[in-house]
Amino acid sequence: MVTFAAFLNNQMNLRPIIYILGIVLLTISQKVIFSQTEPIPLAEIEINSAGNPLVFKQISRSIQVITSNDLKTAPVFSLDDVLRYYGGLDVRERGTMGVQSDLSIRGGGMDQNLMMVNGVALNDPQTGHHNLNQAIMVTNIEKIEILEGPGSRWFGPNAFSGGINIITRQPESNQLKLDLSGGQHGLFFADVAGTFKMGNWTNSIFLGHHQADGYIRNTDFNMNQVINESTLKIPDGMLRIYLGYLNKGFGANSFYTAKYPDQYEQIKSSLASISFEKNIQLPIKINASWKRLYDRFELFREGHLWYQKIGDIYVNGSDTAGFPIPGGIYPYKGHNYHRTDVVSMNAGMGFSTLAGNTNFGILAQYEFIMSNVLGDLMLDTIYANFGDAWYNRSKSRKNVTLYLNHSYINGRFSIAGGLSAFYNSDYGIHISPGVDMGYFIVDNLKVYGSVNQAIRIPTFTDLYYQGADQVSNPDLKPETATTYELGAKLFLLRFTITGAVFHRDGKDLIDWIKEKPEEKWHSMNLTSLKTNGIRCSIQYRTKHQNRALVKSAGMSYSYLESQKLSNQFLSLYALDYLNHNLALNLTHQLFIKNLQVSWVLNFQQRSGSYIDFNSGDVVRYQPIHRINLQINYQISKLDFSLTCRNLLNEKTVDYGNVPQPGFWLIAGLKTSLDFQLFN
Repeated sequence: MVTFAAFLNNQMNLRPIIYILGIVLLTISQKVIFSQTEPIPLAEIEINSAGNPLVFKQISRSIQVITSNDLKTAPVFSLDDVLRYYGGLDVRERGTMGVQSDLSIRGGGMDQNLMMVNGVALNDPQTGHHNLNQAIMVTNIEKIEILEGPGSRWFGPNAFSGGINIITRQPESNQLKLDLSGGQHGLFFADVAGTFKMGNWTNSIFLGHHQADGYIRNTDFNMNQVINESTLKIPDGMLRIYLGYLNKGFGANSFYTAKYPDQYEQIKSSLASISFEKNIQLPIKINASWKRLYDRFELFREGHLWYQKIGDIYVNGSDTAGFPIPGGIYPYKGHNYHRTDVVSMNAGMGFSTLAGNTNFGILAQYEFIMSNVLGDLMLDTIYANFGDAWYNRSKSRKNVTLYLNHSYINGRFSIAGGLSAFYNSDYGIHISPGVDMGYFIVDNLKVYGSVNQAIRIPTFTDLYYQGADQVSNPDLKPETATTYELGAKLFLLRFTITGAVFHRDGKDLIDWIKEKPEEKWHSMNLTSLKTNGIRCSIQYRTKHQNRALVKSAGMSYSYLESQKLSNQFLSLYALDYLNHNLALNLTHQLFIKNLQVSWVLNFQQRSGSYIDFNSGDVVRYQPIHRINLQINYQISKLDFSLTCRNLLNEKTVDYGNVPQPGFWLIAGLKTSLDFQLFN
């Protein structure tokens, strides 16, 4: 009998199911309804990522909101695209189309951001490289809240430089959706979503299969996702169960070192969470989750037409995988295998008095890794069950965060403050306080200021990784920072204009550095790193989506500058921030009925440098200009699209020696059906 796990692990099994469902949708009767809902003004959208839920207008912090209306015809194919072009964030791609990216908020490292889905934390303790390896499909996104700046006083240690909370869709009717795309480089995307509603119970399932042959050698990928979400509305509350599975394999040409371009990685990520909220006199929110991630990294790719294991060595024709040593080579011994488990529970409660709103709670986490590379040596070995390997190392740690926050609003004035007490079984107790204040000068113009502290503990990779080009430091300390921010928000008709300046004083920041090009990268604590930044944004959302010439438009610009402590070392992450980052998006109607165009433009100037593998020279990052264009034409129940990615065919790199794709043409088709289960 074929088990459910075996079904998921077969990367091609989702395709026939998606094909069959697609045919059913495309041949269905004329009952398809394309809804045209009036978008809620940004000022009135409720934000859940800043302590007590408040509408956007009242929050005295820098927060961005991306809604499903913004993404209806957006030229995006992954969460990475959404955050880069509509969030204006620094998303550094090694692999495009959601294959592998690292997220940076306000110049922070990939490990310094908190990733959440419906308030459930998803960060992986192995490495921040996995923080975007989540079972999330663009079609499943209702809203994304982006907190810029520290959030440790609410969420604990991972919200060091910012955080992202993805709110998933909860359709109000029975619905089927199909989204197909195909294009150059053998690209094929197929997503199917179905929602079934019965009384107060709603169940949504999402299936996705994404694949491509790659734009250069060893950049192919094959991804499958399955998501099931059930919600049960109860009086004054809701129960939600979320299950997600991601299976992703991809060629990783020069991803982590240009010395060995034939890298490959396979990731399997599972998430199960249950959450309950009750909005009574004492509002209660409780969630519990379990997240498991398998990671197999091959420095020399194994498989047909690649390296194959013969005895104890790997060979590809006449080439033997290994590392040069005097008089020959040292044979490559095998791949890196990791399995991480994170079990979390978060219980919060709030109450209101004449003195304001108070929120308090506890977050407990257990983090565990088994590996053949990371952690302490085990007394016994355990079969990896993910290839022909055994785990011989492990490490576990416990985190407990107690948080208390209070907010008070009196007319035009508001103040919010609080703290968290974080305990880690390896690093002890740390306190992270903070305060935000705001004042409406006039009804639609608010100024605010905030001071907040944050902490982050090292990942298992920071502490234990030993590789061909990297040496870790098991004695790393937690990094801390204090961030000061001043800002303003203007709400004018359908426009929202924001601006902020900030200063972050970081202590013991963790980075990988080396003094000479021929040396290995070493993880270490930088004594101090001060970062100054400016960010401004303008967003426009029309009231009448189906009649307006301009549907939506947005612009964000950020400038960052960090104090470089020394010119004597090269930085792998901390000093490769974006000096300038300009993101523009525009969706407008053409003068032909049912024809509209969406543009996204991105200009980036990155600080820092890298060692060019071919020349051996230290090379500064060059400016990047990206333009993506999508044309949509709707005929009754069908929505056709044509997307041009990298319209100018620019040669770009986000990481040194890892070239990104040039011009990429993609055609797409979407359709949906609302239906009744019972007459």
